[in-house]
Amino acid sequence: MENATDFNLDNMVASWAVEIFEEAKTRDEGMDLVSLYADGSEWVIYYGKAHDLCRNCNIEQGEDFVSEYHPNNNLSYNEMASAIAYGEIHSRLAQAVEGLYE
Repeated sequence: MENATDFNLDNMVASWAVEIFEEAKTRDEGMDLVSLYADGSEWVIYYGKAHDLCRNCNIEQGEDFVSEYHPNNNLSYNEMASAIAYGEIHSRLAQAVEGLYE
C-alpha cells in the first residue's frame, strides 16, 4: 500500500486475509496470524506511516482498541499512532479472515 486511504487499506487487508486463509490450517491459527501480520505491518512499525494511516483513514476501530487495551493512555504521541494503526489493521484483518471462514 503506497498511500493510506480506506480503499487501499481495505485492499491490503483483503489480500492478507486470503494469504492467511490459505496458510492457516485452522481458524485459531488464522487468528494468530492476524496478530502477526498486523504487528509486522510497516504501517504499525514506522511512526510516519502510522501517522499517515491515522490522518487519512477511518480509525474508529483502532481508537476502540487503544481505549480497551491502553486505558491509562500513557503512550507517547508516536506510540499512540502505532497502537491505533495496529488496532485498526488488526480489526479489519480479523473481520476479513472471519468472513473467509464463514
